Amino acid sequence: MITAQDSTAEEPALGRLSLRRVPLILMYHSVAAVPEDPNHVCVTPARFAEQMAWLASRGLRGVSIGTLVAALRDGRARGLVGITFDDGYDNILGNAVPELLRHHFTATMFIVSSRIGGTNEWDGEPVWPLMTAGQVAEVAAAGMEIGSHSATHAKLPGLSEERLRAEVHDSRARLGELLGQPVRGFAYPYGKMDAAVRQAVRDAGYQYACSVETRPADMGDMALPRMTIGERDTAARLAAKKRFYRGYTAVVGSRAGQQLIRRLAAIA
Repeated sequence: MITAQDSTAEEPALGRLSLRRVPLILMYHSVAAVPEDPNHVCVTPARFAEQMAWLASRGLRGVSIGTLVAALRDGRARGLVGITFDDGYDNILGNAVPELLRHHFTATMFIVSSRIGGTNEWDGEPVWPLMTAGQVAEVAAAGMEIGSHSATHAKLPGLSEERLRAEVHDSRARLGELLGQPVRGFAYPYGKMDAAVRQAVRDAGYQYACSVETRPADMGDMALPRMTIGERDTAARLAAKKRFYRGYTAVVGSRAGQQLIRRLAAIA
């Protein structure tokens, strides 16, 4: 199975993306049944299987972001859906990878390089284990793309130039050494980024970066928006999310949309 990691050749920059060309990218974190999930980052294995089956039943193919970006450059991204996992929880190896392979899908796993073999200490509670170096290598050997989620999962905007370089550049170097091949993708911790952070990511040698809520003016290879997927997302909800994805992306990425979301949250 070929993924973006199988090639080391440099690719031209994708550049800016119009809203019409923005691909559907799903963002996951943990795939596990847990007693408590205050941050709403877990999807049970049964729900994940349902979601992957829904994609396959619609003739959609889940792919890594490296593969998706290459397809976008070549104008052949129709029918492709990007699948991503942030943080690198160890349950991904047993609960997500087999289900992906069942449908001949791939995905990108964004790893926090200095926390490999540790826990999600940036969240406080509950504490969940992250993949070891051996498990990261095993996921890559299964055909999945490995990307960076920074060195320590810090919020990047506002960091000093030295600290930002350590979070972005050093994490790429460490993961590349572990895998024995270049790391091409980055995901901004908490989805937070600004122009300086995007430039630092580009300067570090990454070819693409994933955000979450993104202004339409910023969308491109250094700011690919993603849609959060959770336990409540049944097949019916996935269908609705896919249908309204671009409209939703335009709204949440705008200043007016952010103000509306904050007002609604205050009411709730």
